[in-house]
Amino acid sequence: MVIKGVTMKKKLLFIITTILILNTLTLPSIAAQEKLLQGSIESIDYVEGTITILDFHGKRQEIKVLPGTKIEMEGENTTINQLYFGQEVDVYHKDKEATRIIAYPEDDPERYGYILPGSRFKTGRVLFLTEDQIEIKNGDKREKYRITPSTTVYKKGEIASIIRIKEGDRVLLTFDDVYSSEVSTIRVEDEEEHIKGILRGKLTFVDKRKKEIHIQSPHIYKDNNSWVPYGQHLLRLKVNNDNLYNGSEKIDLAALGKLKGQTIYIAYSTAYGRPNVSKLQVKNGTARVYDSKIQDIEYGSGRMIVNKNLIHFNEGTIVVKDNRLVDILNMNLNDMVRVNADFKNGSTYASVVAINGSSILDDRVDETKLSIYIGRIEDIFDYEIEIGSLSRRLNHLKLTEDGTWEEERYNVRLALSEDTLIYDSQLKEIVPVQALMESRYFDLEDIRNTILRNRIRDKFYKDKTAYFVVRESGFGKELLALNIVPHINSLRYDINHSYSTLGNIKEINHDEKTLTLTNVRNFNTLNKNWESTSDQVLDISQGIILYNDLPIPMDKLYTLKAGLKVYVIKYKTTSEDIGYVLLIED
Repeated sequence: MVIKGVTMKKKLLFIITTILILNTLTLPSIAAQEKLLQGSIESIDYVEGTITILDFHGKRQEIKVLPGTKIEMEGENTTINQLYFGQEVDVYHKDKEATRIIAYPEDDPERYGYILPGSRFKTGRVLFLTEDQIEIKNGDKREKYRITPSTTVYKKGEIASIIRIKEGDRVLLTFDDVYSSEVSTIRVEDEEEHIKGILRGKLTFVDKRKKEIHIQSPHIYKDNNSWVPYGQHLLRLKVNNDNLYNGSEKIDLAALGKLKGQTIYIAYSTAYGRPNVSKLQVKNGTARVYDSKIQDIEYGSGRMIVNKNLIHFNEGTIVVKDNRLVDILNMNLNDMVRVNADFKNGSTYASVVAINGSSILDDRVDETKLSIYIGRIEDIFDYEIEIGSLSRRLNHLKLTEDGTWEEERYNVRLALSEDTLIYDSQLKEIVPVQALMESRYFDLEDIRNTILRNRIRDKFYKDKTAYFVVRESGFGKELLALNIVPHINSLRYDINHSYSTLGNIKEINHDEKTLTLTNVRNFNTLNKNWESTSDQVLDISQGIILYNDLPIPMDKLYTLKAGLKVYVIKYKTTSEDIGYVLLIED
């Protein structure tokens, strides 16, 4: 470039200025250049339309995904709803706004990188669970992962069924592939994490250094909506988490220390042999109690209707179900709840919500359910048994989830197996399956009890009344246990004779074959409601016991322990409380 009349110095200055001006004019286009972000999806906010990416340097970046953003997976267009947690992606974006996303399936052979199986893991509390998906919550973060037929569940150090996982359980999820959302193993927490009870007392001291609190005159909550003295005048509890609330506000120990003298509610566990705070709520207002179904619930506004009363709830509300601390999202329409609420400034706020818990007879996540029938042994076939009518006027009965007995119209055939427990409650003897089927492979002389041997030989059990415990699924009806009750066979059959009781094991007397239940609720056949009552002692010598679907003979009672949940079928015409069917679970 030649510029007449301009000195070399001025000429150089002109060129530099021109370059600076041109660079300045192109700055916006440089800032808007497309960038590439590679990593795995850490979280997805479907409402806000954002995804958080954990890149390969361990940094997290939030990217906005507009409705028109192009998303590809395996060469085909897809949507943000098809992306999943842990999935590896390439995100092309401008100013944190995605222009194009390439998502890779977990089995893509072109992806690089390798980890040892099980070296990637996630922890949290179970929020929701289905047969093919688990959602956990860790703090305020929610994550969903896939469950497959190859996923292994461990509980108490042994392989367990998925049905033994409950909402509120603390779990450890491991993955065999760093790019996969499929869970390899689920390890369920030790039972020390379970809620042992709910306390109420006056806060007297907060020790920030030792991370413990002292409460005075503690009372413990009972299922009949009453508070009884805990047994100690002063109780110390360890604080190992940040689950401390004053209303809806989360607080720390320093803020809690300023509330000395206030009454507090505490859901506590007994890990490491001492009481620990699982969740704490400060009492604000005058106390009110309710015991009814949730008639309506709105999670967004934090309101529900219980016994025709509007009650507010929030993240600070202590919610307990199946002896586990659960999320407010685990409260469902028509759940039976016991609510301790505070009335303040014209409104009612739930401090404690105790959900009656899942019924042992409810549908389960593996699409099976337990059912109980009472009827007559109509016929016995090769690995099948048929339930017949109780009398000419009454067909066999099936127990419903709400505690009532309903008459069935048609006979039902059940599949027998060598694992089926068959029990003669009058003789208190186990009847061999092969003997009942009159198998040619079974020698009656092997039976030591003469009466039992003669009963089998004389076909005594045909037409006798029995309780049938059945596992039902899409594959049919499997008989898990059969309790033959010939000694009540002549009684007038009535739908109200057999009745149900719920409770938790308090004590087991192995010698006397008795079981003491606490937190007892009896089903009232007149008003169709579950009613709380005092502790009960049951004679279980004539009963069949199933623990997590496995029959437990009387000589294996030591496998049961205090705290387990029990569903009992009793008979009202007996002079004492005799349990004929006991279903027990963790």
